[in-house]
Amino acid sequence: MTLDERHRPRRVDLPHRAGPSRRPPVEHAAWIFYAIAALGSTIGQIWVGVQIPPWPDTLHWWWRAAFVAPFAIVIDLGGAVTAAFADWRQRLGEAAYGWRTLSAATVTVGVTTNIVGHADVAYLAVVFGGLGVFAYAIWLMHSAARRRDALRASGKLADTAPVYGLTQWWREPAVTRRARSLALAQRLPLHQSLALARQQLCDEKRRSALAAHVERLIRSRHDDPVRADIAATTLDLDAVAADLTAHADVTGWARVIGADLLPPPMPMPMPAAGGDVDADAERDIVAVAGPMPPADVLRRVPQDQASYDRWRQLWADLKADPDTELAAFAQRHGISLRQVQWIRRTGASGLLDSPLTLIDRIAQLATTNGHAPHHPASPS
Repeated sequence: MTLDERHRPRRVDLPHRAGPSRRPPVEHAAWIFYAIAALGSTIGQIWVGVQIPPWPDTLHWWWRAAFVAPFAIVIDLGGAVTAAFADWRQRLGEAAYGWRTLSAATVTVGVTTNIVGHADVAYLAVVFGGLGVFAYAIWLMHSAARRRDALRASGKLADTAPVYGLTQWWREPAVTRRARSLALAQRLPLHQSLALARQQLCDEKRRSALAAHVERLIRSRHDDPVRADIAATTLDLDAVAADLTAHADVTGWARVIGADLLPPPMPMPMPAAGGDVDADAERDIVAVAGPMPPADVLRRVPQDQASYDRWRQLWADLKADPDTELAAFAQRHGISLRQVQWIRRTGASGLLDSPLTLIDRIAQLATTNGHAPHHPASPS
């Protein structure tokens, strides 16, 4: 197995949906419930037909029921038959508005007959009217489920997506929406679809921001707005952003940022009066302080005494208030922000601790052969 195959999202073969010949046992219960509910609605309509119309008194009730029964049965079966025709046409891709409207109107007539006919007894109105609505609802949901199964088996309907839950939808709606699309398109399981959706959204956000900066850079290279529009619209900014992301020196940027986050080195030890610095103490301090100051810091130290004293004064102010804003400090002393940064780096390196300039200290050490000069003791 190659590396790409190991990291490629795993496709999951979902179980085959039950076709017309493999119906679950619950469908038999649905038919039983529908038959009982439809029979109850029909009985209620026959009851209304026996009592409400002005029949002759000599006509017995069973004759009345025999005359009314066909119409009641036709009303209940008409709703189911027209709904079946609508379901058949919908499987062929039609809307079937006519059949659906006729079916709903037929059921409405039957339910209204039961409710109005038994208005004097609330219980009977609710029972017989509710049975008609219940029977029709079972028929519609059952036929809709069979239609979806048939369309899905023929490849005309998308498969069902994983259930992500209300908590996931509330916490990450955009991620969940993308994961659902990916799961349907690539047949991915729940967790892999969520992980791939998060990765895609992060990549798109990064490429979009980078493409906006690239477009701004391209437009800044042209003074003519027409040429700027042509250059910005001709290039595939997303492709440029993707290529920049692929060739970005992540390690180099991490090294540069990490160098700025290092603590400032400790100042070098000054030699004791009359002798060299202890070798063991020097090794300990160098091990703690780290390497010598960089060459760019050494080159920035002023060589004339006036500028050097000015830097020492500014460094003393910075040390006295380390939380001060560098921009405000530079504006207050009439210098640039870059110069304040160099003063802070130079002072943190210990190069502004001595009252003598760096050149004077080097010359003094050269004349004394590396030893601190001996000053004659005063008569006092």
